[in-house]
Amino acid sequence: MESMEEKKSAKGRIVFIGRIRNLSPLHIGCGSDDRSDLDVLRDENGKPFIPATSFTGILKHAIESSANSDYKKYSKYAKKFWGFSEDKDGHQSIFRCADLVCQKNFQEQNIVIRDGIRIDNRAGMVRDKGKYDYEIVEPGTAFDLKMEFAYERTEPDKKEEEFVRRMVGTIHFLLKNRHIQLGAKTNSGLGEIKLLENKTKVYEFDFSDKKDVIRWLTRSFSQAKSASLGTSFEINHRLFTIKAKFRLKNSLIIRSYSEDPEMPDAVHIKSLDKPVLTGTSLKGAIRARAERIVRTIGKSESIITNLFGNVDDENRSQNAQKGRIQIRESVLSDFISELQTRIKIDRFTSGTIETALFDTMPLWSEHDKIVNIEICVQKYKDYEAGLLLLILKDLWTGDLAVGGEKNVGRGVFQGVKAIIQCNNNEPIIIENDLNKLDHEIKATLQDYVKALTHYRHDEKSND
Repeated sequence: MESMEEKKSAKGRIVFIGRIRNLSPLHIGCGSDDRSDLDVLRDENGKPFIPATSFTGILKHAIESSANSDYKKYSKYAKKFWGFSEDKDGHQSIFRCADLVCQKNFQEQNIVIRDGIRIDNRAGMVRDKGKYDYEIVEPGTAFDLKMEFAYERTEPDKKEEEFVRRMVGTIHFLLKNRHIQLGAKTNSGLGEIKLLENKTKVYEFDFSDKKDVIRWLTRSFSQAKSASLGTSFEINHRLFTIKAKFRLKNSLIIRSYSEDPEMPDAVHIKSLDKPVLTGTSLKGAIRARAERIVRTIGKSESIITNLFGNVDDENRSQNAQKGRIQIRESVLSDFISELQTRIKIDRFTSGTIETALFDTMPLWSEHDKIVNIEICVQKYKDYEAGLLLLILKDLWTGDLAVGGEKNVGRGVFQGVKAIIQCNNNEPIIIENDLNKLDHEIKATLQDYVKALTHYRHDEKSND
């Protein structure tokens, strides 16, 4: 009886070979602080790499947290796909992935150190000992990706093979469409990756064919046949997005410091030698304003924690929570840097403080250069959308400044255009003057704000 069942089954492999590239800075920490407070993980050759454990963990979370009911019908096979361990039973994962290694032509100068600060949002000042720095891998770095999927085809039931093919199609879809972010500070725009289609090959090996077994063992991919991908499972992130364009009214500086004594005391931060509006700075300004709004209207600050996350330095494992908001980093093309010398004044004598001369190089806008800001929230609630709309209004009207030296008028924007998308609903478009909005659009936006004002602390925030 057992031999008959064996004849009815056949095993196979699907091999996925590709290359991914980081579209935004990437930080995967190694836990050491030899070069900065937070160093990037490197291999024995000093090149950054992405551990397979991190990569597969992100894939599993992205699929299982957002897949629709169709995926849940395959729960038996999903358990085997990811692997499981129980008291008296267990199964090794049938999905295997190698560490994602960096390309040979990687240059050491593509790992740079960024400065960061921790802000006390109530005081609006840098926390005591709140200065830190961290390493990042600059955008454009390519990593080789190698994955392998095992399946068993049992006649007449081919559910396992069908599920595996659909999983390969789902992973391909997520990587191709930039739905995966790796490493730390992903909420601040870091770790965005994309699969390079022209470097992607998917092969299939049927173990009922001895020639295919030999091809798989010898890695003779040139003779292997291409695999057919299954239909991707539907991934519902329930997204609220704001894509907005602004003009810079005056100047902007997000400080970066140099060890070179010939350089100014502070210059605007750059990535690949281009100035950027970092997600960390923008997120910090947005969170500070969100906390102020929530306190003003007398609502629970759990709204802030559920949206922006929480890091408790004293009880990190107990109270840490990842936020659901993501803010992309934006390149500021064709903005001009200009040296400006300043002094500090003694407010009692109105005289200059000795040795208090310093210079900075902020960015200045000319010819109506545009700053792009993109905010996204996964699994949003209506009251969270209302909160972000109020913050958009403050950014739009210049009431909320971003970056450093705000006390001298830097970091103030003027709204030009915004596209607001609530899940799969029709996008809402705002241009220039908010007072000229269509009545129907005003009513729709106001409904989200009302959801915030009517929010109760006992509402479930993660359903």
